[in-house]
Amino acid sequence: MTERLLERGISATSFDPAAASASSADLPGRARVVVVGAGIVGASVAYHLAKLGEDVLVLERASVASGTSWHAAGLVVRGRSSHVFTELADYGISLYSRLPGETGVDVNLNQCGSLTLARTTGRLDELGYMAGICRHHGIPNDLISPERAVELWPLAVADGLVGALHQPDDGHVNPGLAALALATGAHLSGAVFREGVRATGIRSHAGIVLGVDTDRGFVECERVVLAGGLWTRDLAAACGASVPLWPAAHVHVQTIELVGATPSLPVLRDLDASFYARHLNGRLLVGAFEPDGQPLDPAGLSPDFAFGEFEPDWDHFAPVRRLAEQRIPALRGVEWARFLNAPESFTPDANFCLGETAEIAGLFVAAGFNSQGIIYAPGAGRALAEWIVQGSPTFDASAVDVQRFNRQQANRRYLHERTREGLGRLYAMHWPHLQPHTARNIRRTPLHDRLSAAGGCFGELVGYERANWYAPAGVQPEYEYSYRRQNWFVYSAAEHCAARDGVALFDLSTFTKVEVGGPDALQVIQHVATQDLDVAVGRVVYTLFLNGRGGIELDGTITRTGEDRFVVVTPTSAHTKTLAILRRAAAATTASVFDATSALATIGVMGPLSRELMQRISPDDLSNKSMPWGRSREIEVGNGYARCLRVSFVGELGFELYPAADFAVDLYDSIAAAGSDLGLRHAGYHALDSLRCEKGYRHVGHDIGPVDDPYQAALGYTVALDKPGGFVGRDAIAPRAGMTPDRRQIFVRLLDPDPLLLHGESILLDGAIVGRMTSGAYGHTIGGACGLGYIGGDVPVGMDFEIDCAGHRVPAEVCDRPFYDPGNERLRS
Repeated sequence: MTERLLERGISATSFDPAAASASSADLPGRARVVVVGAGIVGASVAYHLAKLGEDVLVLERASVASGTSWHAAGLVVRGRSSHVFTELADYGISLYSRLPGETGVDVNLNQCGSLTLARTTGRLDELGYMAGICRHHGIPNDLISPERAVELWPLAVADGLVGALHQPDDGHVNPGLAALALATGAHLSGAVFREGVRATGIRSHAGIVLGVDTDRGFVECERVVLAGGLWTRDLAAACGASVPLWPAAHVHVQTIELVGATPSLPVLRDLDASFYARHLNGRLLVGAFEPDGQPLDPAGLSPDFAFGEFEPDWDHFAPVRRLAEQRIPALRGVEWARFLNAPESFTPDANFCLGETAEIAGLFVAAGFNSQGIIYAPGAGRALAEWIVQGSPTFDASAVDVQRFNRQQANRRYLHERTREGLGRLYAMHWPHLQPHTARNIRRTPLHDRLSAAGGCFGELVGYERANWYAPAGVQPEYEYSYRRQNWFVYSAAEHCAARDGVALFDLSTFTKVEVGGPDALQVIQHVATQDLDVAVGRVVYTLFLNGRGGIELDGTITRTGEDRFVVVTPTSAHTKTLAILRRAAAATTASVFDATSALATIGVMGPLSRELMQRISPDDLSNKSMPWGRSREIEVGNGYARCLRVSFVGELGFELYPAADFAVDLYDSIAAAGSDLGLRHAGYHALDSLRCEKGYRHVGHDIGPVDDPYQAALGYTVALDKPGGFVGRDAIAPRAGMTPDRRQIFVRLLDPDPLLLHGESILLDGAIVGRMTSGAYGHTIGGACGLGYIGGDVPVGMDFEIDCAGHRVPAEVCDRPFYDPGNERLRS
């Protein structure tokens, strides 16, 4: 252990012997929270829990920082590509700067800055958007010329560069010392550490955690945090919980001492060449995030794998090495003193896993940091500690919530294949609408082949294949990425217009569909939904699902299909969370929860001509009088039957059909045939997004999330404060009713028809930042980019706003009502 620590420049002084090296014979029999894993993430969780006064026990199978923390490159940053990740990362540098004075452990923080290079205009566009996020948070940054870049990094050359982003407050730390400092701080605040104790399983009963089994005995607890890095997936799976992460080999090499390798050199990232470089003790450390990663089978690692490495693989590193030598000529022919090849864990979407598992209440996760644990451990540790103590997230956890994944995504074979791409995805272009290329075509809707034949270009969401847009005859259904208008823009515009002016067909089969039935079904539904669902059979109600702090966990529709039966429909990505909420609410009741997602297809027939089309294939009366908006019933349609909902996510007259999966293709064929002379057009999810942005419909995970309450989101009409029995989150939001919120959701339209909106852009009034965008798309009906965002609760709306679009301030109108059909006349026609 000492040799490994010394290799990384870590003090040979061991972690506090009184805390961590105590005999395992005195393993406590109980703690309120047990953290499994004492790497930098587990140490951070323990540190922040202890600061909040929690009774914390940390179990580590080997020693602190012995898993992957010890061999990290130690890079730290302030600004990232989204608001939430920027907030998490920025806190990290702040904490690292304070830890030495608090703990006596110097983490060797060197704020030498960072320099991210751009070889293409697309990469420069990406850096421009990141610079905008930095400006929003007051983080210093400059987009600079290639010439200025090499002035800051004299060992590099500017060949092939078009620009760079300089962030002067970034830098690096000693990763092992950072972990030791957090562990020391946790211990000083009362946390207990036990090294040399292996967690062998998680014990639970009726879906609630009871404690941790170890090779030294059982520890009872109320909360468990799995922070075991690459071992987390298997430990969670053993107790029935799903945590999709998988290890891959990560490589960095060190030169011998090199002239010009000084502590003042910024961290260099040449993303288009898949490498980074930093100073280390008079040498250069060069690391790779190559596009062809090497996934590993964790079963092949010894249970005693600690401070572990694999054999050097210079052949695999060779392509990145050549690119690094081109950028840094001093590396050509240099003697390499060290080749480090060791594992890191990666997730299917390259974001880490945080939060409570869906399957076991009280079982939390902090793992899968995609080689960014040093950057995010402080912020993630604080966020999870607050989540545990307060019972709900205190930040917008949507992008990292472990429940965002579908259970299928924890499959070993799937993860192994996806991880080939996952490692390199950190440095690959982060294009808008970027789709993965590995582990595809695994989950397909019943209509997949029909949509493919119609020219569908498919994207992937939580393992599902979904048609995002349709290519006309003679056009390849493939993405051509850009930060400007991509190749599908005009085709999606035609789909959008068909839904507005004619009729369009959407395959919505990946929507989450859950049936709740039984004598206590109404009680369960009333408990989780903000609306009053004691309504007539056949009513469809839009509602929210809150957490205990009043934040929005989900939105969706609930249809009462019988006196004791309901159908809940929520977004595709909310599948795991929806089941978790409903199953926990139904526990110990006489209600059953059935996942009908795969049993039922969902076909949307949308647009002013949708009723005419539907009446051609159904003898049922679908008139506004017989079936008004917000109603549902089973109808005879095509050659069979399907439940029909008179609802629309596009803001037009429309019908959602829910046929049995084995009937879906035949029903699709009936719709396609009946709509041919009406100009029926296939429409994908890009069109659905642009239509809903015009109409002002929210998207959970972007526009609403766990720290947004219904009044901030302008959704107070969904809240029935006076319904019998209340609902989850009622007591938290009741005092806010009728008050001006601290921030409120608004609708934005750019006055220049050319620029695009993505999400995250700053909203300015009189030159000052007053809010930010949460989603954006092009409003083909209203003639410009539009979207949703938040501004201060007392900021007036009007025409005098600007949006910071990657450094370009674009005039905009901000309104409290949607720009398209604010009175819902077309929707209810």
